[in-house]
Amino acid sequence: MSDLLNIYESMNKQAEADAEVNQRVDVLNKYASVATELLDEKYPNNYTQDDVVKLAEALIVRDIELEESMSKVAEYVEAGKIMARSFMEELSTNQTQ
Repeated sequence: MSDLLNIYESMNKQAEADAEVNQRVDVLNKYASVATELLDEKYPNNYTQDDVVKLAEALIVRDIELEESMSKVAEYVEAGKIMARSFMEELSTNQTQ
């Protein structure tokens, strides 16, 4: 019975790993598709597979950098809100005194 349970758990782990790999492949395919479309617009039928790969990599790097920038901006916005609340509380405390 425990062998069946081990086999079942192993199959579940493999299915989860396969799903993650498939999800990553889908994302990479989308980037490759966008890169192909962009190259086809700019250089119709005058690019190589290497060009598609390089552009897809550049798009991925750009999106990662954008995500990091947006995360930093969100942190700064939150910090600004906290400082503004503190400032407003300080002003209201000073006015009541």
